[in-house]
Amino acid sequence: MQLIADQQFLDQIQAMRDKIFRITKRMLVSQEEAEDATQDVIVKLWSLGSEKRDRYKSMEAYTVTMAKNYCLDRLKSKQAQVLSFDDSIRVPKTLSLQKEIELTDELNWVTQLIDQLPEKEKMIIQLREIEHYDFDQIATILEIPEGTVRVYLSRIRKKLRKQFLEIQNHGL
Repeated sequence: MQLIADQQFLDQIQAMRDKIFRITKRMLVSQEEAEDATQDVIVKLWSLGSEKRDRYKSMEAYTVTMAKNYCLDRLKSKQAQVLSFDDSIRVPKTLSLQKEIELTDELNWVTQLIDQLPEKEKMIIQLREIEHYDFDQIATILEIPEGTVRVYLSRIRKKLRKQFLEIQNHGL
């Protein structure tokens, strides 16, 4: 019976491993640190035991919350620095060279603007725009009301849009 529970955990965690890594990489400095953080989160989940893991409604939400808290603890202890925006957005290869350069520059500007956001706002953008979480999932992970997530996201988008337009119109 325990073997079946262990195998189910391994299957479940394997499906979430990339997501955990993307979140930890987004929040921490280096790939190595993100890999270590991912490994530590998985070990902590394993050490909970199947009885405790089964108590959670959404193992994925719990895992993402655990990864976020782990990274925040690392950042608070100054063992890590904030990483630039995740490079999960790729420039399509079918564009002309000129358009590709322009798009890459724009993505770099947006990356810099996102890097300047407070940690909670960066996490909301990461979870919604990169990981494609629903508002209720983000609310659960960040332990804030769903309406607050919606308001935050709207304000973040407006702020980023305004700052980006200022850069486009006036330069840096």
